Amino acid sequence: MKRIDLLPPEQRVKASRERGLLWAILILVAIVVALGLVYVWQNGQVTDKQVELDGLAAEASAVQQQAVALRPYAEIQTTRTAMTQTAKGIYDSRVPWSTILQEVSLVIPENVRLQSLSGTVPASMLPGPAVPPAAAGAAAATTDLTFTGTSYTHKDVAEFMTRLGLIPQLSNVQLASSTGAAATSTTTGTTATTGTPTVTFTVTASLRPYLTSPPATVIQGAAQ
Repeated sequence: MKRIDLLPPEQRVKASRERGLLWAILILVAIVVALGLVYVWQNGQVTDKQVELDGLAAEASAVQQQAVALRPYAEIQTTRTAMTQTAKGIYDSRVPWSTILQEVSLVIPENVRLQSLSGTVPASMLPGPAVPPAAAGAAAATTDLTFTGTSYTHKDVAEFMTRLGLIPQLSNVQLASSTGAAATSTTTGTTATTGTPTVTFTVTASLRPYLTSPPATVIQGAAQ
């Protein structure tokens, strides 16, 4: 049987409009719900990131506080390192007096008798503040070692000077003075005797400069 719509045309248009409005409302509600869910999800993400950021900030603050607390120890370590390097520089650039005296004892001729030996270290070879160029030039011209002794002949003095020149730590070996007459030799039968030494001499020498200069940096606070 064919169905007959008895509603007036105006009612049918109104019902159609109401159904369209209902669908629009439903779609709008669905959109609002979807936007609400997206907002809640994004808000959760922001909250998680904020919590993570706060944790990182707290860790950074703790590390900074530890760095501030450890700063005095870092300064102590820096000072200690500088002192160690300076001490090593002083040791490496020291004047080996024991070695020099041992070598001098090995090169003294048999007929030479030393009466005195004096030595000084020039300012340019001392550790501490750097020596100005003028002072360094003046120090290079000074006498560092002075030998005073006696011998039988002037030839013995010359031999002593030649042997001193073989010592690596010495340079600029010079004769300051040599006075007196050579000792005389006498022969009695088959025995030859030599008189007492009559030649008195003074020989000077300079210390050879270091290959590595002594430390010239003064450590601040090292005396504390």
